[in-house]
Amino acid sequence: MATEITFQQVVDQLNALTVIVNGITTQSKNITDLDAQSPLVPTSEIPVSNAGADEKITASQLLKFVDGTSAVDANYTGGNVGIGRAAPTTALSMGDDKLFSQDVNESITASTSQSQGNGSLSAQINEISVVTNPNDTVTLPTAIKGLEITLINQGANILQIFPASGDDLGLGTDNPTTLEPNKSIEYIAYDDDNWFPESAIIVFHGEMIDEDNTDPFVVNDAGADFHSYHTDGMVAGNLDGFTFDIGGAGTSFPIASVADGADSGNDIEVTTTGSHGLAVDDIVSQTNLADSAYVGIFIVKAIISATQYEVAAAFTATGTGTMDQAATLISNDNAEGDYYISWAASATSATNNETFDFQLYKNDSVISGTKARRKFGTAADFGSFSGIGIVHLMDDDKISFALSNEDSAGNVTIRNFNLILIRV
Repeated sequence: MATEITFQQVVDQLNALTVIVNGITTQSKNITDLDAQSPLVPTSEIPVSNAGADEKITASQLLKFVDGTSAVDANYTGGNVGIGRAAPTTALSMGDDKLFSQDVNESITASTSQSQGNGSLSAQINEISVVTNPNDTVTLPTAIKGLEITLINQGANILQIFPASGDDLGLGTDNPTTLEPNKSIEYIAYDDDNWFPESAIIVFHGEMIDEDNTDPFVVNDAGADFHSYHTDGMVAGNLDGFTFDIGGAGTSFPIASVADGADSGNDIEVTTTGSHGLAVDDIVSQTNLADSAYVGIFIVKAIISATQYEVAAAFTATGTGTMDQAATLISNDNAEGDYYISWAASATSATNNETFDFQLYKNDSVISGTKARRKFGTAADFGSFSGIGIVHLMDDDKISFALSNEDSAGNVTIRNFNLILIRV
């Protein structure tokens, strides 16, 4: 039976559309005599005006526009249409009981090459069924503003996800992230370079750990100064939304002198013995200095030279002491939010009857509620201690651990240490 449509149905569909058929470009207002040809059948020829010349298209070609059928000899551009709607709309919208299907690739095997550019994805929804080794890899397509890509990891191991070259998943240009088995994540490109992770399943988290450490941490004062903690064995644990900085890696730097800083009255310029290796915004402790204003946890404001840096403090006189750079977990902009903190450690004191305080810092401020105290009665006896808390983090906030000896300048060896942040 021949397909029949009314003149009004055709007009409703083609209103404001540019029609291209067999190389003929026209608009609906130039299609003539449709009312005289109604009802139409597929072989009906419809006159059109093409730069003053008479041309004809068939109703079957025209119906390809009405039905939304893709064809090499029929396509249209221009006005908006509605999916499952009888007429064009001002914005793309779903008709009643009409379903929209996205492009899906399933049964994907992640690349064992584990490097950017391998395991390229090309569909909007991607089911990765085989992840043979931890950190086998897939790579997102190039970011295009408004593009949405979903990944489902049904493999046996953690999946490593790279952006296309030059793009950013929120962890820095070209840096990868991971997705645990039986979880999914959706990325939305908000411009042509950057993706934002949007998923009810993903939980941003950071972890730093040190196990089986045997190096004493040097306490260089008897005045309960807090020392930023770091060891050469501290490493990142599982990270998503965070980066890790090892800090001083077990090396403390003597402070040789203190001078007035460039912002006189507000900054001090600290000179270290040896190259300090600091960068702006690093977290440091300054201890065993005569001026109490110089003592504490500070954010590095400026780097003057390989042996000189500035922090916020009012200058009075020079002095000597010790600088320690904290090992830190650093949040990125996508990871902003409230975090549950849990930390635990076991340690032994170098001398008898020493009382130590331990606490966490966000940048240069104590995180309330995370403090713990432990007294070691006999040297070489191990004791355990821990703390918890809640903290709000924004882009580039740094979390560090610090300790003080409340009794003397005796050292402490933290054998095992673990700090975990989980967004709530």
